[in-house]
Amino acid sequence: MNLDLDRRTLGLLAGVLVAAVAATMFLTGRGQSAEPVALASMAAVPLASAVAASPSPSVSAQSQVVVEVVGKVRQPAVLTLPEGSRVQDALEAAGGARPGVDTTDQNLARVLVDGEQIRIGLRPAPAGDPADTTGSTAAGLIDINTASMDQLQQIPGVGPVLAQRIVTYREQNGGFQAVEQLTEVSGIGEATFAQMQPMVTVGAGG
Repeated sequence: MNLDLDRRTLGLLAGVLVAAVAATMFLTGRGQSAEPVALASMAAVPLASAVAASPSPSVSAQSQVVVEVVGKVRQPAVLTLPEGSRVQDALEAAGGARPGVDTTDQNLARVLVDGEQIRIGLRPAPAGDPADTTGSTAAGLIDINTASMDQLQQIPGVGPVLAQRIVTYREQNGGFQAVEQLTEVSGIGEATFAQMQPMVTVGAGG
């Protein structure tokens, strides 16, 4: 009898032990599989938030206007400014007007238009002068005191770099008094001036 009882007791104990081990493995297995899922879910939340918060390049891109500021300013240049900028913004970006230059003829509050030229401190063409506002005369000559960058490049031997030097020279010296002063511009030698001379004249701004 005692032997049978011991066998039954050992059997019950073995069964309980097996059940306990199985339960432990089950619970441990569930805990290990649940933890990575929970961590993955937590990691996905900030990632999704970051993506949603990132601005679209097409939305953040800002429209711009390109204008040319010439005349008696500290830094004449072609400028790229945000759309909606005013004449005052362009003047400030060019370093402001030179001391003593009157800007009352400008509407500083006007909104800029892409591609326009802003002329500061340059005298208008005198009455009866054959030069028109485009920088070309009735005879087809180009007025080097009023011509734009594009018009200067129509002169034989003049490219973008030389045109900019001509503009810079006339702005720093208050204009040309005679076409011969072109030889004082860096890059214009006797040969280049000989090409240019039949096509140029001096009008307003000198």
